[in-house]
Amino acid sequence: MVSSPFPGMDPFLEINPQWEVFHGWFIRKLAEQSMGRARELGCEVDVERSVYGQEPTGELVLLGEPDLLAAQLPYSKPTAWGRDRGGVALAEPRAIHEVVLDPDQLEQFKQQYIVVRATGHWPRVLAVVELLSFANKQGSYAPKYREKRSQFLSSMTHFMEIDFLRAGRNPSRDLFPELPRTPYFIFVARKTGLGRNEEGYPLRLDDPLPVVGLPLGPERPDLPLDLAAAFRSAYDLSHRPSLQLSYQEGQVPDPPLDDDDREWVARIIESHRRS
Repeated sequence: MVSSPFPGMDPFLEINPQWEVFHGWFIRKLAEQSMGRARELGCEVDVERSVYGQEPTGELVLLGEPDLLAAQLPYSKPTAWGRDRGGVALAEPRAIHEVVLDPDQLEQFKQQYIVVRATGHWPRVLAVVELLSFANKQGSYAPKYREKRSQFLSSMTHFMEIDFLRAGRNPSRDLFPELPRTPYFIFVARKTGLGRNEEGYPLRLDDPLPVVGLPLGPERPDLPLDLAAAFRSAYDLSHRPSLQLSYQEGQVPDPPLDDDDREWVARIIESHRRS
């Protein structure tokens, strides 16, 4: 297994395309590793994906799964039969504006996340886990994600948000002004009847990744999510010649680290070079 030289999150992953590949593997491995315990608790764990596309107007729309994008039906003017079905004459449009979307140029945002459901005849959603991507925190998709996040928070579903990216804005951190401003952060919304308890887990650069409990409701214990184990597997699976991390250069992707973290990273990289 290929291992990261860092004890916790690896800041060299915080750049695309490395992050996009790692993100997909991390979500899958976290789901896979928690599946056995989830089944013991009467639950199923799934990885689901939403695909958003940006139309020429700039509006983001939910497109669904990627294979739906492959089918393109050419526009054809309605036939006389279509305009006069059943003896009812339909109005003719006064103007037609053709909009052609090129799938190769269409900006898309693919978001993978974990869903935990209760088994049985009524597979109610108990919890959702999101690993933030760059699109969640900055750019045109960020407001759409915050809208989705608000829907989770206002529902009866428990919610966990994992932020392993230093760049961009994360509103969850603003909820905990009493906690130190750390590079990484985990947020858990634990529903309590009509309200919720909001839990904050700050992570420094040199902190090992923890096991965090995902709430499943009062009738079940928390589902333990081993972030370190999922990270190790995802790092190994996303490590390939075309995506080699530039440890030798020693330059962490933006945003810049503070002085203490920069010195610590330099020591880690120097030790890695000698090994």
